[in-house]
Amino acid sequence: MVVEFMEYGDLNQFLQEHIAETASTLPQNAKMLSYGCLIYMATQIASGMKYLESLSFVHRDLATRNHFKFHVCANRNCLVGRGCAVKVSDIAISRSMYSADYCNLEGKALPIRWMAWESILLGRFTSKSDVWSFAVTLWEILTFAREQPFDELSDDKLIENAAHFYKDDGQEILLPLPINCPKEIYDLMCECWQRNKRPNFREIHLFLQRKNLGYKPGMD
Repeated sequence: MVVEFMEYGDLNQFLQEHIAETASTLPQNAKMLSYGCLIYMATQIASGMKYLESLSFVHRDLATRNHFKFHVCANRNCLVGRGCAVKVSDIAISRSMYSADYCNLEGKALPIRWMAWESILLGRFTSKSDVWSFAVTLWEILTFAREQPFDELSDDKLIENAAHFYKDDGQEILLPLPINCPKEIYDLMCECWQRNKRPNFREIHLFLQRKNLGYKPGMD
């Protein structure tokens, strides 16, 4: 099988190798990414997911990381090439370094920190649950993948949090606003984390495109 070579590897590691252009302290020879570039990358992921959505294809495991080899679903990841090109792939290289991102739930290794409540509790995966995961991925991008989503919650507490969504009791916890993230972008994330009504990828892609007008990546 011949596949496209994406020389910078998975998006998670790429982000961690860079810092924000607006960082107060810039180490010598630091690799920087602008806010515009982050949104540019997120827009490309949204574009890929819009295409999958148009085919009624459910991804199930969208995230910045490469995927854990024992995951029961097909392995897919976001890979980075020249010019900050980001593509959603179905090819993975096994990396046990991401095993902590998965929780053993009823005999299955599941990335519950990226999953919608209905996927965790009911085993229901749809394009709308992919939208939820996309918002977590967007959160990762804007935090430079420096921390795990819901790092302060244990797996059991995270499942309990999903139950609050199920009960619709108003006690659910969302991921916090990333540093320097505009409110309108965070509002988009929160829309993607709604209990029921969430935007589709066509709407998400269009919104991000509008926020990305005129941006050209500095990398070649």
